[in-house]
Amino acid sequence: MKRILKIDITDNVVAKFKESYLEVYLSGFCIGKYHIDIDEKKAELTDGYIYEKGRFYKVIDIGREERSYVEDGYIGW
Repeated sequence: MKRILKIDITDNVVAKFKESYLEVYLSGFCIGKYHIDIDEKKAELTDGYIYEKGRFYKVIDIGREERSYVEDGYIGW
C-alpha cells in the first residue's frame, strides 16, 4: 500500500470568481479551478491537490510501500 499524507488545507484556500468558475488559490498560488454548474460541481486541481467531500487537501507521497523483510528476500534460516 502506498504511503500518502493528506493535509486539510480548506481553511487556507481562497477563491476568485471568474466568468464560469472559481480560481482556487493557496498562499497566493493558483492550485486549480472549481467549476460550479447547476447539475454538477467539479474541481480541476494541480497535481498534489485533491477535493473530497467539500474539503481541499494537499497530498504528499511520503515514501515507498511498506514491505516486510520476508518479502525482500532470504531471512537467514
